[in-house]
Amino acid sequence: MFPLTHDYIVENVAATDLIFQRGTNLYNHGSFTCVAADYEKGHFTYSVDGNYGDYTTQIEIDHDALRYECDCPYPHDGCKHTVAVMLDVHDKLVGWQQPEAPLPDLPEKDPSSYLNADEIKAQALEDRKKRAKTEAFTFRKGDMYKGMHLVETPKGRQYQVTLHDPESGKGHCTCPDFSTNRLGTCKHLIFLSDALKRQRGFKKQVSREKFPFVDVFWDSEHDRPRLFSERPAKELKDIQKLLDSYFDEKGLFREVSPAAFVAFASRLQGHKKVYIQEPVFERINDLSIVHQLSEMAAGTKLPSPKLRATLYPYQKKGVDFALFKQAALIGDEMGLGKTLQAITLSVLKKEIFGFKKVLVITLASLKEQWKREIERFTDEKAVIVAGTPRQRKDVYTTDPSFFKITNYEAVLRDVTIIRRFKPDLVILDEAQRIKNFNTKTADAVKLLPRKHALVLTGTPLENKLEDVYSIVQFLDPHMLSPLWQFAADHFMLSRSKKGKILGYRNLDLLHEKLKSIVIRRKKEAVLRDLPDEVVNNYYLELSREQADIHAGYAQLLMPLLNKKYLTPVDLQRMMKLLLKMRQVCNTTYLIDRETNISPKLKELEGILDELVLQNDRKVVIFTEWTTMTYLIAKHLSRVGIPFVELTGKIPVKKRQALIDEFTNNPACKVFLSTDAGGTGLNLQAADCVINFELPWNPAKMNQRIGRVNRIGQQSRCVNVVNLITKNSIEEKILAGIQLKTDLFEGVFDGGKDVVEFSREKRTELLNRLREMLGDEPELLSADTLPPEEIPEDTPHYLNPQALAENGEDTVAYDVEEPELEQPSSLTSQERTTGPVMAQTPEKMETVLNSGMQFISGLIEMATGQKIEATGGDDRMIRLDKETGEVTMKFKLPGF
Repeated sequence: MFPLTHDYIVENVAATDLIFQRGTNLYNHGSFTCVAADYEKGHFTYSVDGNYGDYTTQIEIDHDALRYECDCPYPHDGCKHTVAVMLDVHDKLVGWQQPEAPLPDLPEKDPSSYLNADEIKAQALEDRKKRAKTEAFTFRKGDMYKGMHLVETPKGRQYQVTLHDPESGKGHCTCPDFSTNRLGTCKHLIFLSDALKRQRGFKKQVSREKFPFVDVFWDSEHDRPRLFSERPAKELKDIQKLLDSYFDEKGLFREVSPAAFVAFASRLQGHKKVYIQEPVFERINDLSIVHQLSEMAAGTKLPSPKLRATLYPYQKKGVDFALFKQAALIGDEMGLGKTLQAITLSVLKKEIFGFKKVLVITLASLKEQWKREIERFTDEKAVIVAGTPRQRKDVYTTDPSFFKITNYEAVLRDVTIIRRFKPDLVILDEAQRIKNFNTKTADAVKLLPRKHALVLTGTPLENKLEDVYSIVQFLDPHMLSPLWQFAADHFMLSRSKKGKILGYRNLDLLHEKLKSIVIRRKKEAVLRDLPDEVVNNYYLELSREQADIHAGYAQLLMPLLNKKYLTPVDLQRMMKLLLKMRQVCNTTYLIDRETNISPKLKELEGILDELVLQNDRKVVIFTEWTTMTYLIAKHLSRVGIPFVELTGKIPVKKRQALIDEFTNNPACKVFLSTDAGGTGLNLQAADCVINFELPWNPAKMNQRIGRVNRIGQQSRCVNVVNLITKNSIEEKILAGIQLKTDLFEGVFDGGKDVVEFSREKRTELLNRLREMLGDEPELLSADTLPPEEIPEDTPHYLNPQALAENGEDTVAYDVEEPELEQPSSLTSQERTTGPVMAQTPEKMETVLNSGMQFISGLIEMATGQKIEATGGDDRMIRLDKETGEVTMKFKLPGF
């Protein structure tokens, strides 16, 4: 086959270097779709979303030649559409020609291919030795080599390191790693031992030293207290019997009961020769709390939560499971009400344990939803942490709200303030959405003080064991630790490729370990408890660029809303501005065709990861614009999610084939559709609907959902996800979506060519828009609307007084050239006015047509084009003699 390469496209296809750059930009944004592909013959047909229309680009590749054509208006070969399509064809051919790599042998067939537990442990030890040499630690030496010292990290954290044998590096450290790693050492111990051995006179001094006290420390290898002593027996004769009764010959504490250690510490009565390290008390305290909570769970009568909601049985079970636990994970699938369970738990923990401060850490897009649900279902107050550093600090220090809500990114910058805030309960929402939980943000989250912790995630834990360890470490640092042991138990680590995970094993063992803190319900198991629909609203911030563009269109719109009279051209301009405001909420690409700034697309990636990749659900994504389907399809292709795409350009006779593919092919997970798929399609194979934007009309929203939630829906409960940008027209649409929308239908949905434009309807439309957009002026009344002031030089046929009899008021139109940035797809306007008071219908019709002809003449002189009548004769305005209604039909220049 002809060698299609990147260099060949640059040098021989693109008409100019600039065209190649524009084609590459188009390729990166993915504003095209492959409608037909024959890899064997090398024939490819694409539909490309152009600035002024949709174009068809065809590529033919054989052994000796490359042929291509595009029906766009560019006057040369090698347009930007061809460049973009060829780059995509190149990608397809590379993937088609390279066979997939064979899967590795199963571990039972070749166990020598994987590291064993001893090798993994040795790697863990070697890693700490390496870090001890490379990290810039400092230390403050104690009175003796044998004894306590202070080590400080490059980040300023200080740990107490106690050396029993400075030469071998044996001892213990107060760092979190030592308390869980079961290696008997850590990088701080190794560093300090190496540093002290380099000091002058080290060996001679150590040989003369005896460890100064009886040291009781926490032994992570055996998960219990341990005793170390070098003091002569005669110095300990008064307490030796007590020590022997609690510690065995190896120095290990004989019992695991926290009460037994408390009894031992009490009997010591503060003996100076015995020093119990603080981590021992911390660990014993943790175990004591677990024991106490277990006793409370068995003997405490639960109060009824003060909620304005009734929990489903499975939700109540989730609350009961987590209530008397220091740490718990609720792993229910999306749509099963994890948020309400967490809110209920917070309220009950407040009543039972006296908690006063709850910190919710979630995605930025879900902060608003959390606040709304807290204040909807409870009497508690919730505040979103936002603003300047000073404002955020004030929220933590002075705001009395029970719930503080922040996002993951903000925790890193506010970690010091939050540690002083000391929340009683920390809730991590959508924890699986942090792609790599071993990050600075995750480290900051784990350092937060808390009495109790709760994690919410919709991702099954066995799908991402790399994240499981870190998430559980936040909940209970000792449960799965150490990491090397976790890896030895559950990872198949390649021997030849260092660190590469080739698979997982012993998942049943992992499930057993997690039973005490994890509860997970799948949708299928609780269907009988669920409503027909579960709605999740994701609130996203506009980027700075989006917000600037949105504000610019809003400034142009407000003068139109404040006009006392709305002309047909005003209506057209208003439609255009509202359309642009909605489009920029999706992506800047819909506006400038150059950039693709879209928080929504980023958010969609995470939602699809949870629903499709992790939970194997089928999803329908609706958007109003074909260009958006191209951009979404680009992401689906990149992450390997099979999908079908339906737009209005797909012939009706071919649509059923797409539905059949989506319904019958288990691998096809996404049905991507414009509102052409909102009518006449049955998509019950899916149980999730994602509205990439909210339509004006609730009927259209219901129509979208109705394609999935209908007779034959096996799931019975449909999840609906709405993506909404904050501080934008989309919030106004959401707030006003319950209003009667007969006025919006046809005007903003483009469904009707003839729009009733009577005085009453026009005023009602303006008032509705003012209400939705939060306009300040007092709403108008059609009955009390004052007459518009007419300039003295207004021609008689534009002056309503010329059409009045006995001074009665009439309707006037100011015809203006619309300020459109791009050619509109509308080719004609049909507007119907209300009754007009006049002497005779014929005279009125003549006067009105004379006025329109005069305006047409002015426009023709200015532009070379004139207004054309579209009704079959020269009349642009017709008057119905029986009803008195006036109909205007004309075509504006440039439309």
